[in-house]
Amino acid sequence: MTESWVRKTASNLRSRPELETRQVSPVSHVQHMLTLEEKRATPNTAMYAIEGGKELAKALENVSALIPLPFLSSFVNVGIKVLEACQDASAIEENVKDLQERAYNLVLVVVNSTIHEKTSPELRERIKALQCVLSDILADLAKIKDQRKMLLVFFPDLNKGRVDKCVGRLNEALEKFQLASQLRAELHVEDVLVKINSALLPQLDRIEAAVDRFSQPHNSPHPREDMPLPHRIFCGREDLVNEITSLLATESTSRVCITGVGGMGKTSVGLAVAESVINKKIFLKKHVFWVPCIEAKSPDLLCRILYAQLRVTAESYDTLGPLVAELDSSKQRRLLLLDNFETPWLSGEDQTKVFQILVRLAELPHIALLVTMTSGFTPQDIEWYHRPLAPLDPPAARDAFKRKYRDAAGGHGLIADGPDLDELLASIGYIPLAITLMAASGGCLGISPVDLLRDWKEEGTEMMSGNQTRSMDDTIRLSMERGIVKSNPEALQLLAILSLLPAGTIGSNLDLWASSLTPSRCHAAVKTLCTAALIELQSDGHFETSRIFVRPTIRSYMSHKGRIPPETRDQVHDACYKFVLQHKSIPDDHKFKGDLEALASEEINIQALLMEIPINAPQPNAVDALIAFSLYQAWTKSSTVVASHALAVARAQDDLHVAVVTDRRAAARRVAEAHRSLALSLLRLDQYDEACVHFEEASARFKNLPGGADLPCAGEASMLLLETRMYLEPFSAELESLAQEAQRNLSHDRTDEYHVAHGFLGLGIFLWWSQSPKEEVLDALSAAKEIFERLGCPKSIAMCLYHLARTYAFHGEYAEALPIIKDASEKAEQSGEVGVTLLRTLSANARYLIVLGCYDEASGVFARLLPLSQVVGAPGSIAQDLELLAYNCAAMMNLPGARVAYDGARIQFIKIKSTRLGGDGVDRCTDNLRRLESMAEMTQNGFSQLMRPDPMY
Repeated sequence: MTESWVRKTASNLRSRPELETRQVSPVSHVQHMLTLEEKRATPNTAMYAIEGGKELAKALENVSALIPLPFLSSFVNVGIKVLEACQDASAIEENVKDLQERAYNLVLVVVNSTIHEKTSPELRERIKALQCVLSDILADLAKIKDQRKMLLVFFPDLNKGRVDKCVGRLNEALEKFQLASQLRAELHVEDVLVKINSALLPQLDRIEAAVDRFSQPHNSPHPREDMPLPHRIFCGREDLVNEITSLLATESTSRVCITGVGGMGKTSVGLAVAESVINKKIFLKKHVFWVPCIEAKSPDLLCRILYAQLRVTAESYDTLGPLVAELDSSKQRRLLLLDNFETPWLSGEDQTKVFQILVRLAELPHIALLVTMTSGFTPQDIEWYHRPLAPLDPPAARDAFKRKYRDAAGGHGLIADGPDLDELLASIGYIPLAITLMAASGGCLGISPVDLLRDWKEEGTEMMSGNQTRSMDDTIRLSMERGIVKSNPEALQLLAILSLLPAGTIGSNLDLWASSLTPSRCHAAVKTLCTAALIELQSDGHFETSRIFVRPTIRSYMSHKGRIPPETRDQVHDACYKFVLQHKSIPDDHKFKGDLEALASEEINIQALLMEIPINAPQPNAVDALIAFSLYQAWTKSSTVVASHALAVARAQDDLHVAVVTDRRAAARRVAEAHRSLALSLLRLDQYDEACVHFEEASARFKNLPGGADLPCAGEASMLLLETRMYLEPFSAELESLAQEAQRNLSHDRTDEYHVAHGFLGLGIFLWWSQSPKEEVLDALSAAKEIFERLGCPKSIAMCLYHLARTYAFHGEYAEALPIIKDASEKAEQSGEVGVTLLRTLSANARYLIVLGCYDEASGVFARLLPLSQVVGAPGSIAQDLELLAYNCAAMMNLPGARVAYDGARIQFIKIKSTRLGGDGVDRCTDNLRRLESMAEMTQNGFSQLMRPDPMY
């Protein structure tokens, strides 16, 4: 920078032979120089005019604050541009050479005058006038240069006149400058050079000495570090880099702060931006400075690092004054990349002083600031363009993983990169550093994503080790050791709590999980952890509904090596069990809908905590919470994971053979309830055979409870067993006997109207299925409906209405069935039990509309039905609904829609092909697809040839 230009200029001026103190004529001078050229191969005078002038101009520009030559470098620069333009306009060489020599002499004379005369305001104005003349001449020369070469060859006189006018303007300006006599006496050019030599070289010597002192200060402020190279594997951030580059290109938007948790790739983005602004010539390479702040644990150390990285020296490094003055002395734009700024911002005890340093830098408009910091908030009172970093999207994460894996494996690519890799990337939260370290580990050892996922679950972030600055554990540990975190014990306690919640939680539920913290202390802890980027807050403007969560890498780090105290873990588990049991209800309860919403808001967290319950040593209420939650899932989106674990824990507790009879009864009841819960989920998933096994076991266990049978519960299990077997078997005396037994058990206590009504409902369903007389079916269903209406049970009323409508539809009375099924849908909505009841009623509604020819109205029903069917996830229901859609599309002459829907239905029917429903469905869809493939367009005749969905009631 300054040092190299000064030294080069001084060396050039000292070494030129024409600067010897002797007088020669212009001719003899040129001859002398030609002789030297031949003997020494040194540049001639014209070359010195340009090259030496360049060096002089740059030296004057860079050290103008150190020597008494104000405003001079701008003038010399314009002169140099004129000399260069003269060289380019070579088609009329002799004329331009004359102009070139006069311009060179002018620059020398002005420099000489400035050195030997007092720089009065009048002299400055005269020099400014000359500069304007030079600028006009430069414009004329640019026009000559832009002409096509053919024009310059055939019409050279056009430009001769233009150059002559330039020379004339130059002479006229010189007359006004009152130095024309010196320039006309061309014999005295050497005198000018000698005078410049004698006057300027001593000053250059002093400048060079000053540069030497500053380049090798007596007390180096801090070891200087070179900017790292941008990361070679850089995926998924290109748009962000381009956006930040555009912001930095303009002074008004050149304050950018990148924030995010440790390992999110902030430094990588910062380095990529630095490379981008250089490549796009927004900043010169020498004007882009990387300032590593990771060791700047105090304002004083930050100040010294700034001095070192910006190559600024001073007598003292205790204040920022000399550095700011140096930056302000030149208005050349510069970029400061303050990397890992969280260290001075969050670790030091005096954040005010750190902020003052940042403000002083930000006050210089031509200094662009790009700050990266592990934080959730930017420093206040500066107009930042805040860009918080999110994880990579899945495609970019896959690309980054595979490229790094290939690198580490010596060019051998990852073979198994399907769903297993997706699961691995999701488990580490798509965080760039975690991806890089995981891929490097896998590639180095040549192991698969399956093995890496196993290691991750066992070892966590410990397996992600690189060098000291690239270890995931070290990255997280540094964030936790920030002064702002260590000074707030509640923050670490809250971090431990939130680390047990994989989905985070909303602000209004913090009192549920962190009941030991007061609201005010909890809010303060949230702010501290967000500031340190250990947690993240997805705000919607209201704290109560904003989501607070911890990234997977930090959660994994916390879960190992006893970083979460046992008492904290027990507290969170107890809170989970209490929360589930507080919201335990059945679909006919008036609070069921609200309970579903509450459990849904914490479903992922609850499942994760419940699955941690040990089989042999569960805490109090653990099994009850497991069973209650598995029932909740059966009513919403069925899953056998929690239900199977509930059964395993309940069995282990029952095997303890507790001596007290009441405890034995409670333990045995839990096993029966767990069987029933698991069976219900299996039924919802169309896994009928397995469901039958557990319904039978549940019914038997309820009958054989220690201390006496629970017949109503046994009757419920038997009635569900009957419903399941009706999917698998034709009518038989055995099923009729099962129906009668189930109703007797449900009606055992005549005062228990709720179970009595369920007995009538189950009987009515069986009578309909066994094709009993219509009146018998309607009587049983109507009796059940009347009791449920009296008790105010919306879900059960909806089921009664559903089966009443199906009875009318079965007998072809679709006009009577349609209003009943619509009422059933309204009751199902009211109950909140949308997983089965609403799904069934909507599906029946679509069937009846299709049969009645109301295809447009049926299309409206499908808009609600199909997404709900997908959520529930039962292949049988999905298949039937898609087949209905296909048939409705065909009826509306939509041939492509019909083909797509039939194909989707066939795929779902294949999943349950072993059942009668599945086998028949595959045959119908296959046959209809074959018919549709032969059609060029759908016609009414073609539609009539399609097999109708079965059943249509």
